[in-house]
Amino acid sequence: MDQVFDLLVLGGGPAGYPAAIRASQLGASVCLIEKSSLGGVCLNYGCIPTKTMHGLAHLIELASSGEGKGVSGSIKCDAEGLFSHKDEVVKNLVSGVEKILKGRKIEVLKGSGRIVAPGEIEVEGHGIVRGDKIIIATGSSEIEIPGIGFDGRNILSSTHLLDLGRIPESMIVIGGGVIGSEFASIFSAFGTRITIVEMLPSLISTEDIHVTRSFQSLMKKKGITLKLGSKVTRLDTVEGQVIAELYSGENISAEIALVSVGRRPNISGVGLEALEIKSDRKGITVNSRMESSADGVYAAGDVTGGYLLAHVATREGIIAAENALGGSREIDYSSVPFTIYTLPEISHVGLTEGEAGEKGFETAVGRFPFAANGKAKGLREEDGFVKWVASKDDGRLLGLHIIGPQATELISAGIIAIEKGMSVEDFEPVIFPHPTLSEAVGEAAEALQGRAIHLLR
Repeated sequence: MDQVFDLLVLGGGPAGYPAAIRASQLGASVCLIEKSSLGGVCLNYGCIPTKTMHGLAHLIELASSGEGKGVSGSIKCDAEGLFSHKDEVVKNLVSGVEKILKGRKIEVLKGSGRIVAPGEIEVEGHGIVRGDKIIIATGSSEIEIPGIGFDGRNILSSTHLLDLGRIPESMIVIGGGVIGSEFASIFSAFGTRITIVEMLPSLISTEDIHVTRSFQSLMKKKGITLKLGSKVTRLDTVEGQVIAELYSGENISAEIALVSVGRRPNISGVGLEALEIKSDRKGITVNSRMESSADGVYAAGDVTGGYLLAHVATREGIIAAENALGGSREIDYSSVPFTIYTLPEISHVGLTEGEAGEKGFETAVGRFPFAANGKAKGLREEDGFVKWVASKDDGRLLGLHIIGPQATELISAGIIAIEKGMSVEDFEPVIFPHPTLSEAVGEAAEALQGRAIHLLR
């Protein structure tokens, strides 16, 4: 290809394609290189398909809790319809991305790309493409446990599970982090018998301790078996059943096993060595402007090994594009929201109570249960709570933690409060509409000062 582009973007996921679009908005000529479907793991094999399944799982759980409260009968998962709907949602969104890129006159090349020289990427089936600047946004992939490989039939990655096409009778989930806990919640609602094996002493150990305790209790109530502080040492398939041997010597069996023990950056085969781009096991090394160690080369998203979150990848990609075209923006991670689509949902922004203590803050805590919220009662979704963490010294809000209905939507109030450095005195006068779940966020702030109206203490 003879044209020299202003920007080459390697990878079309949630970091890459927004970077290409922002660069186009700024008037640049852009070539986007993607070996698979546009949208990356998030759109095709992660965020979107799992949340489509989560929506049905939530509906089934809610319907099953309605006996004696105005709902009779029951609903169950139609596997064929579920997987078909999931595929249609993904297809429509990928098509939407393709139309936007085409409308922006962004050149899209399908094929694997490898950096071969400054400003040059060799693309499978297309030869060498050239550009003044490069953004690497090749994402991440699932980690396999040594000696326990995916077979795509009984021992599955999350990608395999999303294409399973049926609802298994039983499943062992190896890894009780975000991905494992989400799939455990979803498939449990579909009727699958779940056992989670987690090496650490708690599920989703990145969350506030009170949130994880509450979540574990709710999972047990649903009949999910938890093997915490445990490890799978061997995994075999015998007559269509997966047999997992634990470190303790105990054996457990199920129809399938999901291995969800983390992700690694896709840096192999990208051509980092051609420009001596610095990286480590976490990913490509970048600064706050998303610049790599090589002049004119930026990196964004999972490949940098930071926050493996699609919304962070998008912001990083946009900042990388703006800086590649002469800007000078830096990224700020202090108000990054974490959203977990379990049943119930979990979300947080800012510091946990423990992290605040480690940073030297003397903290005050305000909690408000959804059981005391009128809207939650009406929805029959009373499990969980809202928890604010604040500095006892000056009242500055340090973190917001939610487990309960629509937690991933309610967290937005906390994002703004943390981003703007608000204190409880700044936030407490905000009027929340009634009756809404959001009132729980306001009452938890009032609880910081011992003034929550709907709490006795």
